[in-house]
Amino acid sequence: MTTLDNPPAKTHEPRALRRGLFFRNTVYFVYFAPVVLLLLIGLKLPSVMTSQGLLSLMILSAVLGIAAVGQTWAIIIAGIDLSIPAVIGLACVVVTVRTLAGASFLSIVLWLVAFSLVVGVINGTLTSLLKVHPLVITLGVGAIVTGAVLLATGGNTGGLVPDFVTSAVSPIGKTGFIPLPPAVSIWIAISVLVLVIERRTSFGRRLFALGSNPRAAGYALIRATVVRIGVYTASALCASIAGVLLAGFSGAAAADIGVPYMFKTLMAVVVGGTSLLGGRGSYSRTIAGVLLTTEFTMLLIGFSIDASLQQVFLGVAILILIAIYGRDRHVAQRL
Repeated sequence: MTTLDNPPAKTHEPRALRRGLFFRNTVYFVYFAPVVLLLLIGLKLPSVMTSQGLLSLMILSAVLGIAAVGQTWAIIIAGIDLSIPAVIGLACVVVTVRTLAGASFLSIVLWLVAFSLVVGVINGTLTSLLKVHPLVITLGVGAIVTGAVLLATGGNTGGLVPDFVTSAVSPIGKTGFIPLPPAVSIWIAISVLVLVIERRTSFGRRLFALGSNPRAAGYALIRATVVRIGVYTASALCASIAGVLLAGFSGAAAADIGVPYMFKTLMAVVVGGTSLLGGRGSYSRTIAGVLLTTEFTMLLIGFSIDASLQQVFLGVAILILIAIYGRDRHVAQRL
């Protein structure tokens, strides 16, 4: 019985409900935002709306989308991967230097797979054993990778890009008889695989369980170290693929060619609505975020904003979106 001496306890459920609805509505909006922004770009840059312009946009999105796979999964498990730019640079240099040396592309692929496994194991293991935030671990590993590349090449990262890699990122490239650049086809194939893993496999369920509540995941006999190693290895593999495609796109190699992708992958994930607190999100949202990020960058270029100021605008956008999405409570607090 309620009396004046025992008033009903105050609840914050309505406020929490409003926050949840706001978060979900914002996430759904991101799927439509790329279409709206593309129309705005068409007004400023009509050439983008041609078949060649749209294919070029998709190629740029493909490189970013592939690189953002690992960032998405890392953030889902309440982590982050700042070694992605270094691995992109590593792959770009390896493919050009080894091609110039006469190595087969198969051997180059095997080298990159081996490097990716090493980076993934180091990131995942150190993050688990040292109990240090992944930001510190992955940033340190990235610095080591970049330093090792410069040391091994003596700073001379020039080389030769295979013709078929260049064709893969060309708007006039074809996937067999399909008039679609191979880079875009690769992104589609990777996206399907990633979404199937997220939604249909036990590894996908472990991703979200670990990000939602690491302690509860431990009680459920989920081996956090194994999951983290899997996530960071997948991240390195995808970053390597992005690095190879970037080599074909730029026609040259540089150890720091992946630096812009530190901000861009983060922005794509955040724009897509994947929670930085972990446990919520999906690569499907990141795909929308990738398209929006690429279009936003293209719009900045249309207004003749140089690369330095583009980074400033991207940083401001990330801060604004973090402020918006960060208002949502962590999954563990809703259980």
